[in-house]
Amino acid sequence: MSTSFITISFILVVIDLVACMVIAFKTNGSSKNSEDYFIGGKKTGTVLLLLTAWASFSGAGNFIGQAGRGTLYGINAYWLWIGESLLGGIVMGVIIAPYLAQFRYVSMPHYIANHLCGGDHYVRRVSGLAALMPNLVWPGAQIMGISYVLDQVFGIDYRIAAIICGIVLVVHTTTGGINAVIYADALHGVIQMIFAGLVVFFGLKMFHFDWGYLKESVISVDPSKWDMFVDNPIYIATSFFTGFVGATSNPIFWNRAFAAKDVKTARKSYGITFFCNIVLVFLIITIGIAVIPLNSAAGDQSLVWAILNKMPSFVGIFLCVGVFAACMSCADTHLNCAAANIISDIIDPDGKIEPKKSVKYAKIATAIAGTISILCAIFADYIYALGTYGYTICGGVLIPIFVVGLLMKGKMKVRSAQIGITIGFVVALAFEIVPSLS
Repeated sequence: MSTSFITISFILVVIDLVACMVIAFKTNGSSKNSEDYFIGGKKTGTVLLLLTAWASFSGAGNFIGQAGRGTLYGINAYWLWIGESLLGGIVMGVIIAPYLAQFRYVSMPHYIANHLCGGDHYVRRVSGLAALMPNLVWPGAQIMGISYVLDQVFGIDYRIAAIICGIVLVVHTTTGGINAVIYADALHGVIQMIFAGLVVFFGLKMFHFDWGYLKESVISVDPSKWDMFVDNPIYIATSFFTGFVGATSNPIFWNRAFAAKDVKTARKSYGITFFCNIVLVFLIITIGIAVIPLNSAAGDQSLVWAILNKMPSFVGIFLCVGVFAACMSCADTHLNCAAANIISDIIDPDGKIEPKKSVKYAKIATAIAGTISILCAIFADYIYALGTYGYTICGGVLIPIFVVGLLMKGKMKVRSAQIGITIGFVVALAFEIVPSLS
């Protein structure tokens, strides 16, 4: 990129940063209680919900992370897409989200404990811990995505970039709560649509829109990258189910459904969002695969490399602000949900804290969660290493109790729920932290 393009890119990022801070301080004080801070008083209409849902769901994972998986694993990367974006997206967008929109809960654990388990505090607290996992690590993954770009485009040291971006994220999210998040997401949603369109068009152009040519090119470099069954069945099944339970248990998907004004709003907004997401992620993985013959060593940063080296310069201008918009909108939503887990699910499931104090504590919780996320970004190996970790814990614990609770229609005993969710949490955690199981 030329000096002028780099300058323009930098200016666009700065303008976006300023816009986020202005929105944050404009919405500061709009939350009168924890419900306002976490779901905005359940007043979000169709347009805002569509934009915030699209922006929140299309973060570093869907752009940089999925392209990186395409480069690292070839077409084998589609297994996660089939489970997460395709099947998980359809189930979440068409069935679960409209169903959840009828309730006035602030989090997934809130729903599970109160609607399925008679308001049991133990179930809610353990569920809160499980949901907290992705809400802590996914913002770290988003910070990683931004930092990749700032490092490659502006030459800013990766760790310094992670710290700076993390601080901006924390201040923005802490100050305005969900209202700041939603309005910033509306801005970022528009930016992401433009960015996605450019990246997909010029990304597919790298292999001349010719799938046969792409196949031959990949096979000539590494035939295993064009084999969906190169791994053993257990690994394939794990990728599929990790994606599926991740999509259906992702806390931000539930949060936006609870924030929807009504069922009709959720059905329309989620339907459009997940349809676009299914198509986008498939194409982004394909672009990552197209990088294999060009630079197989690009790995997790393949999309950034492709934009800077194989696409027109003006696409590079939108790289920084596009990735920033994608990452910020996903990260701020997760941080807001993390605060809900900490305050409403774990510390105060009874809702006994006074309204003003609950907002104060929610802001403190957001800042703490943000600090942990920054550390995750600095020390994690790659983006989806963080994402799948959160998916495993949250999905492996909460989806089973959600499904069983619905099937039993209020007949599930609280004691059984307590035992089941405890075993689920321990086992899911073991599969992540014990090397032989992992």
